[in-house]
Amino acid sequence: MKPRHRAFLLMLCSAALIVGAGPAVAQRRQLAGGYLVGSFPMGDWGKIAGFGMGVEATDIIRLGPDKPLAWRIGSGLLYNFSRTEEVPSSNLSANSKLELETKNWSYYFGVGPELGKKTGEVTPFVYGTAGFDTYWTSSTLSGTAGGSPYEAKHGDSRISFAWAAGIGIRRRVMEGHMGELSVEYRSGLEHHFVIPGDVTGSGTAVFADRASHSSDQILVRIGTVLSDN
Repeated sequence: MKPRHRAFLLMLCSAALIVGAGPAVAQRRQLAGGYLVGSFPMGDWGKIAGFGMGVEATDIIRLGPDKPLAWRIGSGLLYNFSRTEEVPSSNLSANSKLELETKNWSYYFGVGPELGKKTGEVTPFVYGTAGFDTYWTSSTLSGTAGGSPYEAKHGDSRISFAWAAGIGIRRRVMEGHMGELSVEYRSGLEHHFVIPGDVTGSGTAVFADRASHSSDQILVRIGTVLSDN
């Protein structure tokens, strides 16, 4: 994580603590959410990563029962299922055929403002967060190169600054319980992985560029939110 990204995240966390420690603590309303999450990778990440599933826990700290502004703090664990893609034959020499298989675990965290207004039993809301994504990515490049068997591993384990923006609705389902459905665009800014188009070959030699990419995805979240009042 770059220094400016760490500084920005620390500022957000500090602001949340300052607000939470103010004189309105007695009026504060806390919502605790638990969700199932589906991930749909996009962009360069969408070229190699499979559909993902995970779980998430989120706290929504509202500064007053009728105030639209809240702080949203969430973290989740996500697994992207294995996906295999062929390297373009035009990138390789004769008698070569390679496939790239990728799977990934990630842990993510974010904090930021949420705006929502209750309308009857339904509360629509929008939010934005900043935080980090932690990746444990494993890619295997295998097949034949120049007629000879070939296999190589290309992994990545790192923490990257990440931001997200989302929209959703909550609806009261029973006393103290609300259901939530939300959709989020999430982007981790620095993730090093191989995509099929970056693999080239000459004879039995294979070159794979494990370059830095953003990991963009759409998260769809459904779950239950519990209120303390």
